[in-house]
Amino acid sequence: MEGNPEDIKDNPEVMHDQLEPEYSGRSEREQNLHQIILRLERLFITGGLRMDFLTPAVLLIVLGASVAYTDSSPAWWSNSLQGQTGMDLPIFLLVISAFIIVANLFLIIILFLSLRLNISMFDEHEKNMFSKGMAMNNSHGYAEVRRIFDVTRRILRGRTLVLISSLILVGLSLVPLLREYQASLAILALSSILASLGLQVTAPLVSYNTLEPWGLLETYQPAVHKTLLSNPFLDLVRAHADPLLHTRMSLHLREISKRLPDLDMTTFQEKLLHLLHLRASTAIEDTEMRNRLTAYIDEKMIDELFGHKELGEATWVRLLSHSANSCAPFFRLYDRLKRQQVGNTFGDTWFDVDIENLARGRTNLMAIILNQGKDPIDLVLRVQTPDFRPKEGIYRLTIPPCVTSSKDSVELQIESLRESTIIWQSLIPSVFGEATVSIRLEDTNGSLVNGRVLNVQSRADLTTRFRRGLGSAMIVTALFTALIPAITALSAIIPALS
Repeated sequence: MEGNPEDIKDNPEVMHDQLEPEYSGRSEREQNLHQIILRLERLFITGGLRMDFLTPAVLLIVLGASVAYTDSSPAWWSNSLQGQTGMDLPIFLLVISAFIIVANLFLIIILFLSLRLNISMFDEHEKNMFSKGMAMNNSHGYAEVRRIFDVTRRILRGRTLVLISSLILVGLSLVPLLREYQASLAILALSSILASLGLQVTAPLVSYNTLEPWGLLETYQPAVHKTLLSNPFLDLVRAHADPLLHTRMSLHLREISKRLPDLDMTTFQEKLLHLLHLRASTAIEDTEMRNRLTAYIDEKMIDELFGHKELGEATWVRLLSHSANSCAPFFRLYDRLKRQQVGNTFGDTWFDVDIENLARGRTNLMAIILNQGKDPIDLVLRVQTPDFRPKEGIYRLTIPPCVTSSKDSVELQIESLRESTIIWQSLIPSVFGEATVSIRLEDTNGSLVNGRVLNVQSRADLTTRFRRGLGSAMIVTALFTALIPAITALSAIIPALS
């Protein structure tokens, strides 16, 4: 798609039309259906009422009560309600259980529809990108997204199988010819629901969607990194963008580059993200951020860029916020760099490192070096740890002198970060508990110039540990509950045989 940059700047409607390609390749009807299903999912399942946990919990109570009152109904039921319902209390409770199971199956159907629509949109987007010369299957994270789809499908199939089995058991317990086995069948249904709920608590489904540009962010994990950041904010955000969002943004920015060929897109994106972070931390106001961006693009272009239907300001802010939550050490280092506190200073060089305080699986180590002298220096950074993989990381660095020309405080921050050498090392824990990471900064002769020793707690967070413990207890209880009918049968058979 071609166009004249001057014509586009003078006509915002043209700009709006040309910067919004059809990303998904889906009809408006499919988009509306996906929005309805997503709202239902969030209202009843992944948020709001959380019926996926509430209905099994109520079902356990109802089934447990039906087992408890198998032999006789209480007086308050026999004297009043039994005449109105025409059923004993255990039978009534089993009927209620069947309705609850059917309602739970409807929730599973909503999740299946959501998964189907997510996969369909992902496939359509992949075809659309391929037609534009971008192969999504070669991008990092593509296989991970496909794996998430497959895992979700298997979990939903497992839940469906459990619910159908429980519904069959409850239905059999209502058959008059099998009234003798009513309690045993209800106990088996109870144990299957309890085991299913235990698995659900231990490994809950992750909420995601492909309808919103940022819908896959929480499920996506960036690659294991051992790298230097040349454009820190941009490199960090790119690493945390899932393949769907990454290709969308790449295509969107490519369209902008065609119309503004003189714009250095890499520098502009780095400046944009940096200013968005400063605005989020209340270091600057929105008006000041826009004024600084006008050095690259005009006001109309800023409005169109931020007002884009899918990849506007909200998407940039969410992606930046997600990166801040996933890689907190970088942002802590950045805040300290502004004041050049906490870190170590040797000669004219400022050095600082940071790592996650609690390592929950993969953790991020960040190191930053700023040479404030007049000559470049050669250094070797060694990351050594017995408790993480890799055990050692070696970086041979030539640190150029920091060149800053601006007297403006904001521009000075941006220039200082740009002139810094930043190392990003991903670490995977090999032990749980207290873990140690040693960082040595050496000269070319191997002599220690500076260094730090960091202590990290490597374990699952409290919520995860509680969830796993509770889920495991439910599964063990379900297994013992399922043995009750067998033990009862053996206790009746053994005396008869003797």
